[in-house]
Amino acid sequence: MQTFVRTGRQKVAPHTMGVRVLLLTDQADGATGQRLASYGSLVDTHDDLDDAVGAVLGDRFGYDLFVMDCDAFGGIAGAERAISALISGEAKMRVMLVSREFDIPVYPLGRRTAVCLPEDVSEASFRIGFDHVLRDRAAVTMN
Repeated sequence: MQTFVRTGRQKVAPHTMGVRVLLLTDQADGATGQRLASYGSLVDTHDDLDDAVGAVLGDRFGYDLFVMDCDAFGGIAGAERAISALISGEAKMRVMLVSREFDIPVYPLGRRTAVCLPEDVSEASFRIGFDHVLRDRAAVTMN
């Protein structure tokens, strides 16, 4: 079986196809969700912090990425609560945070640190953050 995905003119890194993302947002059809879906991600959207954390911790297969539109959930303080709950539940996953509280994009080198993006980040910077946070994810192949 072969599967083909049209990506338009955007170059897609092999490690980013089929990424399972849990998106915590108050705008299910907002820019963050649309961008993630356009990269070929499988996006599961939640609009409640506790429900989102519970979904991550209760998922049998494991999400590849947790993305949070922070502003509707207490900003950076809300993100800290979410990450703390994930750590307490022993979730080992990549994290991207989007908030108007961030001045510039931050792409940290630590494997367990969050990529932080301003709410008005450009498409190119968002893509760089997405690729950066998934840089150690193995490409999935099906035979």
